Amino acid sequence: MKLHFLLTVALSAGGIFAALAHDGTMNITGTITDNTCVVSADSQNLTVEMGNVSSKQFYRAGAATRYEPFTIHLERCDAAASRVSITFIGTPNSVNSQLLAVTTQAQSAQGVGIGLYDSDKTLVPVNNLSGGTALTSRQANVTLPFFARYVADGSNVSAGAANATITFTLTYE
Repeated sequence: MKLHFLLTVALSAGGIFAALAHDGTMNITGTITDNTCVVSADSQNLTVEMGNVSSKQFYRAGAATRYEPFTIHLERCDAAASRVSITFIGTPNSVNSQLLAVTTQAQSAQGVGIGLYDSDKTLVPVNNLSGGTALTSRQANVTLPFFARYVADGSNVSAGAANATITFTLTYE
């Protein structure tokens, strides 16, 4: 009886050890930097006023409104910072994932997304790192200019609220 009990325990323990074997390897990489800036108080909660736009303006896919400027101000940039890039984080448009989706709610506009652009008016796709802005070594305060505009995503545009909320993260080199 004791032999049968010990044999059962020994065989059961072997299954436990097999379950603990590792099946893969994960590498964790990153960089610790001290060359960052502080987002100024006036840029921590921005509102970009897009105005009232006629749905007739969107006569084809890609038709867009005028560029609406906005800026993000940075302060106390470390002298070692050489470049800053931004990622706009939000829900992508279901038809064109480079555009930001308008918030889905009762009476929302349909068939339109929001394009976000850098200072050269080059589209910065949602959830992707921008090309970045070079910083000079003695540039303690930085103004990052951007633009937003409505863009028809290819489907019929219908009237309604066309709002969205995004966050942004800054990456430094």
